[in-house]
Amino acid sequence: MPKQWGSQFWLRNAARTSMRCARTSPTSSTARHPEGVHGRRISPWLLRSAITIVTLMLSAVATQAQPGTTDYSKATTKTVKLRGNLTLLLITTPEDINKVLILDGPEGLLLVDHPEAVAGPIVKKTLDEFGGKPVKFLINTHWHYDHVGGNEIYGPDAVIVAQENVLKRMSAAQTPFWTKTPIGPYPQKALPRIIYTDSLKIIFDGEDIELDHYATGHTDGDSVVYFKNANVVHVADIYDGKGSLAGGADIVGIAKSLTAVRDRINDDTIIITGHSADVSNRAELSQYVKLVDLTIDQVRADIAAGRSESEIIARGMPDAWRAWFPGNKLPIAADFLKSIYESLTHTNRIDQ
Repeated sequence: MPKQWGSQFWLRNAARTSMRCARTSPTSSTARHPEGVHGRRISPWLLRSAITIVTLMLSAVATQAQPGTTDYSKATTKTVKLRGNLTLLLITTPEDINKVLILDGPEGLLLVDHPEAVAGPIVKKTLDEFGGKPVKFLINTHWHYDHVGGNEIYGPDAVIVAQENVLKRMSAAQTPFWTKTPIGPYPQKALPRIIYTDSLKIIFDGEDIELDHYATGHTDGDSVVYFKNANVVHVADIYDGKGSLAGGADIVGIAKSLTAVRDRINDDTIIITGHSADVSNRAELSQYVKLVDLTIDQVRADIAAGRSESEIIARGMPDAWRAWFPGNKLPIAADFLKSIYESLTHTNRIDQ
């Protein structure tokens, strides 16, 4: 899915005025009986109204994330040489940043992800710079349309690899909350040919590649892709790097997956994220995992204390998040807190 959380970051600032009266300090005991930051009691009606406004605004942005709305005619591209025979293609449009990871070797090319099929000519122009080598493998990190657009282009000749739930999602029409119209089913040529449940290894072009599915996170078919020799890992949309929040079907699952990645990599590992412009590293990932775990613990404690979903959202993010965002500005992040609440109460939809 496009940068659902990242694209909403500007909206949080706009919504801050609506929520200012409803928010309380993360350490305040007034979350159960909300009061203003200056001690003035806020009426339940005003609190509900503020939360409703933010929720509606967030929903409005989410519904803009539609297939076919990205303007690739205004795209700019940049290639970044990583390590070994790995190159990262960045495609920047007014709406988003998409990435294609390219493994180049004597046997041909292996790609990780590909934006919508309409971006095919842009991707091909870069691939032609590798001597016109054929695409032999195409790995899908998950089923979202902005990551599987290359399947119908390269599917007839390349081997498409993905976690088994990607095949499940692409084989039938999907109606996640963030799109107005159903997505799929995809044609047979665009479906993964090799699927796995928990882990899979590919030896190609002198590289030892491992795909791991740790948990339902951004989707129920996430793959983390390790390149052992290059010491590079592609985590896709379960993590967007410094200054962003990664959302999806299950935030608790995202935390579990990222913890597994953190514990496996080292300080020299290059982390390729889903949609951010920069690569990341273990130090940043460790900071993010700690913050997500802290927030999950806060919401879990609030649930145990009997606080409602609206009270949990009104309480806001832990203050420790300030250091993660530019200018130490703490976002409201109602959508993020709502997703954690739904993950912990098992009311979340995993078909996202």
